[in-house]
Amino acid sequence: MIRPVIAVCALIALPIAVSAQKPEKKPVTSPDKGIALDKQSVVLAPLKHANLAVFPVMSTADKPKNIDYLVLDEGMKKKLVVVVEKGESGDVNQLELRNMSDRPLFLMAGEVVIGGKQDRIIGKNTIVAPKTTEQVPVFCVEHGRWSGRKAEFSSAQALAHTELRKKASFSDQSEVWKEVSAKNAKRNLSNQTDTYRGVAQDSSVKKSIDSYDKAIRPALASVAGKEKMIGFVVALDGRVVAIETFTSPSLFRKFQDKLLRSYFVEAVDHKFDPAKPPAAPAATAITGFAEKARKAKRSVVLDKKSGKTVQFDEAGVKGSAVEAEDGDAVYQGAYE
Repeated sequence: MIRPVIAVCALIALPIAVSAQKPEKKPVTSPDKGIALDKQSVVLAPLKHANLAVFPVMSTADKPKNIDYLVLDEGMKKKLVVVVEKGESGDVNQLELRNMSDRPLFLMAGEVVIGGKQDRIIGKNTIVAPKTTEQVPVFCVEHGRWSGRKAEFSSAQALAHTELRKKASFSDQSEVWKEVSAKNAKRNLSNQTDTYRGVAQDSSVKKSIDSYDKAIRPALASVAGKEKMIGFVVALDGRVVAIETFTSPSLFRKFQDKLLRSYFVEAVDHKFDPAKPPAAPAATAITGFAEKARKAKRSVVLDKKSGKTVQFDEAGVKGSAVEAEDGDAVYQGAYE
């Protein structure tokens, strides 16, 4: 039975952190003071910078389930995961992935791989079983090339910005290309093939998000009991735009930096008045967002022996959830 994306218990008023320009001296960063999100997690006070607020989500389970999943960057670095074009001629929206390890591989929609006939992003959140070769759904993020470079891909060690991740999960190839072009234009990263790799790797992008990184990442490092952190509630421009959680704290830690960068790269191009930074959303906004996600009708988009992926797109909230072979939830995400 599919586990709901977010099950919401009674939320009370969340403490609102002020902007990074005037940081709260003692933000609520302890799980025993958190607000119930579901039966086994709480959401803490937001950590803010400019137009972005990140709420840590903590597991309240006595012993959170830590499953030893392999992830793409780790697997490719250790040469346990190989990603190549499908066949000699290739396929724009499928790549061949070989998981040669003894561990299941968790892939996240929006992870960027470069090389082959054109750069791609992973198209669905999914699990690839150990010792398995299979075709994985992808989207092209390099509109102007279909040739050259070796067939094997490497990881860009980045997750696409939030809007592009949403296009990968819930839209089509043309919409993905449009979003890549739009983001390249916003970041002044014009190139002959309109590839996304500049957004993923260029030092200018790193510099542009540096203020977000310096304000939020150290604050997260000081959260008490961070070994039980499992995800984020994300607000942009004062609105809840995402809730992303993992059942396993150890799996979340492998994606934490990628997720943060994804939020930062999204936020940097949203215009706002620095003199009047938006307040973090009230508890009722989080409650309403999560309730919509919980009630949305789900459909199975990937059903494999290694696990199942479901999605929904209803009432202004899009979502995706992955469950393992034994039916346990692995990842749950909901987006504006």
